[in-house]
Amino acid sequence: MEQFDIVVVGAGASGLSAGLAAAQAGAKAALLEKGDKFGGAGMFGAQGLFAVGSKEQEEHGEEYTLKDAFQEVMNYTHHSSNARLTKVILAKSADTIEWMRKNGIDTELVTNTQEVHQNHPRTYHQFIDKFNGFKKFMDNFKAAGGTLLTETAGNKIIQENGKVTGIEVIRNGKEEEIATKAVILADGGFGGNKEEVKQYLAIDPKDLYSMGERKATVDGLRMLKEVGGVNDYKRIFENHAASVVTGAKNPWNNGNLMTLATLPLLWLEQEGKRFTNEDIVYDFALWGDTTYATGGHYYFVFDQNFVDYLKNNVLNWTGSFERTGALLAHKDMTYQVGPMKNLQTEIDSLAGKDPVWKENSLEALAQDIDVPEENLKDSLERYNKLVAKKEDTDFYKDSKFMRFPLEKAPFYAVKAVSTTLGTVGGGLVNENFEALTSDRKVIPGVYAVGNDASGMFDSSYPTIEGLSNAFAWNSGRIAGEKASQFVKKEN
Repeated sequence: MEQFDIVVVGAGASGLSAGLAAAQAGAKAALLEKGDKFGGAGMFGAQGLFAVGSKEQEEHGEEYTLKDAFQEVMNYTHHSSNARLTKVILAKSADTIEWMRKNGIDTELVTNTQEVHQNHPRTYHQFIDKFNGFKKFMDNFKAAGGTLLTETAGNKIIQENGKVTGIEVIRNGKEEEIATKAVILADGGFGGNKEEVKQYLAIDPKDLYSMGERKATVDGLRMLKEVGGVNDYKRIFENHAASVVTGAKNPWNNGNLMTLATLPLLWLEQEGKRFTNEDIVYDFALWGDTTYATGGHYYFVFDQNFVDYLKNNVLNWTGSFERTGALLAHKDMTYQVGPMKNLQTEIDSLAGKDPVWKENSLEALAQDIDVPEENLKDSLERYNKLVAKKEDTDFYKDSKFMRFPLEKAPFYAVKAVSTTLGTVGGGLVNENFEALTSDRKVIPGVYAVGNDASGMFDSSYPTIEGLSNAFAWNSGRIAGEKASQFVKKEN
C-alpha cells in the first residue's frame, strides 16, 4: 500500500498550492487528479489573481492597504464572512505572489480588467506565460518530493478512532487504498454534478451556462460529510456575466451577438418589463447577480435602425470584455465596437428560434419570447420616451447610452442566460481550513480549500478583481502548511 503524510484531492489552483506548500514543509505529499491533466479551472480558465501589498503595488504607488481590503470584503458581505479567515487570506496574498513567482508562476500587475473598476486601486496580478509557469510549478512540487497521481479520484476518507489513516481512491476504474494522516479536499466544488446543481440552484437549470470545472462533481464535499463535516454551508454560484448560448457552441465564439450582449442596450425580463440599469454590464459579478436574480435569463432588444447603424458605423461604446481581451493580448483599448459588416447575416442565420428572434410586429415578438404583448409595448414606449429626453429617470443608466430608440421593424430579441464560473462553498472550515463539525469542532486531519471551502464569500461572487482565484491559491497554501504541522505532531 502506498503511504503519504498528506493526500490532496484535486490538482487545480488550490490543490497545487496545498501540495507544494506541504511538500516544501517536509511532508510526503500526493496530489490526486481525476483527469489526465493537472491545472483545473485555475489554469485553463483563470488569467490571474488578487493580492494586496505586493511588491508591484508598492512600486507603482497603489494606495490600497490590508486594512482597506479587509474592510471592503467585510462590508461587501455585510460582515457575514468569517473575519479571521478573511484576514489570513488577504494577509497571505502578497507573499503568495512572491512564492508563486519563486516556484515558476510569474505575474504582472495590470489595470483592473473591468471598465467600472478603473478608479479602484489595482489588485489584479495577471499570469505571464501561464501554461509554462504551471508546468514549472508542478516540476517544483515533484522536486520537493511530491507525487502526482493522474486519473485517480478520491472516494472515501478512512478513519480509525477519530483519526485519518487513509483514503480510498479510484484509479483507472479500480478501488485502492492509500495510507495517509491528513487529507486536503481541493476538488473544485459541485458545479459538474447536475443533480447537486439542480438542488441548490434558484433558477431553471436550462438557464445556466457553466464555465466551471466539469470534473468538480461533489466528491470532496460528499467525503467531508461522511466524516462528520458540514458540506452545505453557504453553497453559492459564482454568477459572472450572462451568455448568448447557441447549441453546443462556446458563447464567446458567438462573434457579434456576444458583443451585443456586452453593451448596455434595452434589457427585458420574463414579464417583458425593464428591470435594471443596463450599464451594470460593466461589472461582471453584478451583471451576473442581476441575471440570476431576475430568473436566470433576460432579453436584449433592438430594432432595424440599430442593426443598420452597426453594420456601417463605429459605435463609441466599450464592449464590457474588451479590456480583458486587450490586457491578455497586450493591446491598446479602442473603446469602440463595430462596424459589424456581417451582423445582419449572422442574426438572420439564427433568427426564428431560441435564443434569437426577429419579427415585423411587437405582437409576434411577444409571442416568440412568451411575454405579455401589452408589457412589451409599454416597455418600448417608455424606453423611447426616456431616450428622447436622454435621461433615464427609471433606473439611471448613463445618459450617453440613452441613444437608440426602438422604432423601425423588424424588431429583434436575443436571450442571455445566467452564467457561472463554478461553485463556491459547502465546507465549513476555520481560518486554518480545518474541517469543522456542525458544532464547530475540528475534525483532525481533514481540510477543505478553494471551491470546497466556505467562509469568505456570502451570497455573491466578489467584485474585487482576482479575489476568487486568490482564495483558491491562499487557502490551499495555508492548508498545506497547517496540515504539515499537524502531521509532524502526529509522528
